[in-house]
Amino acid sequence: MNTTNGFIDNGSWYKGNLHGHSTLSDGELTTDQLREAYKQKGYHFFAHSEHDFFSNFEHLNEPDFITLPSSEVGIRMPKGDYRIFHLHVIMGTDEHLRAATLEPLTHMQPIIWPDFVGYDTAQQFIDDMVARGNIVMFNHPHWSIVEWEDLIELDNLFAIEVYNHCSEWQENMGNSRILWDSLLRKGKRLWGTATDDNHNRFPLDSPYNDSFGGWVVVKAKELARNSIVDALLKGSFYSSTGPEIYDFRIEDNEVIFECSPVERIYMNGDGRQYQIEIGDNVTKLRKKLHGNEKYIRIECYDKYGKFAYTNPIFLD
Repeated sequence: MNTTNGFIDNGSWYKGNLHGHSTLSDGELTTDQLREAYKQKGYHFFAHSEHDFFSNFEHLNEPDFITLPSSEVGIRMPKGDYRIFHLHVIMGTDEHLRAATLEPLTHMQPIIWPDFVGYDTAQQFIDDMVARGNIVMFNHPHWSIVEWEDLIELDNLFAIEVYNHCSEWQENMGNSRILWDSLLRKGKRLWGTATDDNHNRFPLDSPYNDSFGGWVVVKAKELARNSIVDALLKGSFYSSTGPEIYDFRIEDNEVIFECSPVERIYMNGDGRQYQIEIGDNVTKLRKKLHGNEKYIRIECYDKYGKFAYTNPIFLD
């Protein structure tokens, strides 16, 4: 039997927010309040991605809840250039840190980069962060008014934010699914995440609040930075605003997908797939491949419009 799995074998599921802000930058909750709020909502990990400096709260990790050392760094654009380059830095595994050719970042270390001149400015930043033992993601591309032509120039990214809840909830500019598919069709292999990017300028129980709206669920060997980051790099996670995904694999040329009850399941790829399962409580999709697909990914939607999506399985 020939099987390609979308998730690693023999792991457990861990829910996390990769992008959030506290009073250390432009958020309204303290780091302690943020961690407690996410623990109460059943999350397993959180990244304090404060603006333009690195933070590391791993000393506060608990058996059932950890933080990922991280930062969101903005590269300033020339006057009149409406694009925004916000690059998200997450500490890599211990192996990444041992292999670092530049000094790893430390807690509360500022990260200031030269103003944008060209794509080399952004590429040098990404390469610098990777050389310090980190992984890098491009944040909220739709809100940032960038096009696929901007992102396809950049190497050493592991992912882009396909769904950014703050940008979507407050400005209707948080969904970058079309841009992601454009990059995938052109051969750019990037995983897609969903995050909150929460600032909590409204109370947690307010309908205007930007927490708990977009997350990743990682299938990893254990709840530890090494395992979570390794799973992120392998694409062993799905992103969601509501539904749960249980299985995604290709077995003997057949796509197999299972999820919590939803209204619609779509199979997408580099071409028109014309595959949909629809009903009151749909939980499965099975579809034979044509044989010429370059990648396949799945999206599912519940009756409230909440959705979840897999990363692609590449076939070429």
